Amino acid sequence: MKAIIAKGALALTIAATAFSFVGVDAASAASQTISASINTVVATNYMVNMSWGAVTGASKYVIKTSNSPHVDEADVDWATTTGTSLSKQMTTAVGYRYFKVYAYNSSGTLLAYSNQVGAAKYQTGTVIRMKTDSSLTSTYPTSSASNYQKPVWFITLDSNSKAANVAPNFQLGEFIAESTITSGVVDPMMIQHVQNARTRKGSAMSINSGYRTPNHNAAVGGASLSRHMWGDAVDVPATTTSDYNYYNSLFSAEGPDYIESFAEAGYSHWHGDWRNEVRDYTNY
Repeated sequence: MKAIIAKGALALTIAATAFSFVGVDAASAASQTISASINTVVATNYMVNMSWGAVTGASKYVIKTSNSPHVDEADVDWATTTGTSLSKQMTTAVGYRYFKVYAYNSSGTLLAYSNQVGAAKYQTGTVIRMKTDSSLTSTYPTSSASNYQKPVWFITLDSNSKAANVAPNFQLGEFIAESTITSGVVDPMMIQHVQNARTRKGSAMSINSGYRTPNHNAAVGGASLSRHMWGDAVDVPATTTSDYNYYNSLFSAEGPDYIESFAEAGYSHWHGDWRNEVRDYTNY
């Protein structure tokens, strides 16, 4: 699932660019636009701290939420307040979550609604802000398959987010090989699967490859539709048949949707991915 970076009160700000989805939002007749952002997160409590601009005549603000980046007025009410800021705990499962603020007057008339903001929630309580990155989106291959759509929303990558503990035994940076990228997809559900396998193993587990940008994937000779680009694949070192079979057994309880054969993996690693799990960071 996307300001937010965990372990401590580190703050980032989500860009206030307005997004509109024609034909989706019942609020299209609203005369004003609110600028919203997610400001800070307390990692251990899954707290999301939001703020937005005041709307003239508003008597309440309702924050709507969805696990799909198409939040509209019909979605779930996450919170209601009379102020222009809110701190609240995310209690949903690991994954992506998106929010929009709706402003109403005392008669219940919708006055304005905000840009969309997003967050990715990891099992340790780490929450990392999400953002759009059109330059990165444009590098993705085109496919008609629903689970190969181009990502539009990405987590923010910097030294703080890479150092965040996204699982009891893993930092986010262990799943990212490229040192200069500032956006990426590192799926919270994939990391939980890896952590579950690590817990069963009972000792350290190295990661050969996690997320790859399309350009990096091409440079290392990855498959044209490699799931590493969608952040739900992992490679762990395995140089013998015994090692490969061991990881097959270790990850079997996590139900990977695809496992490379040892030959496909170049006799160097075990590869698994969860390409069919439900997630949404696109705008299709």
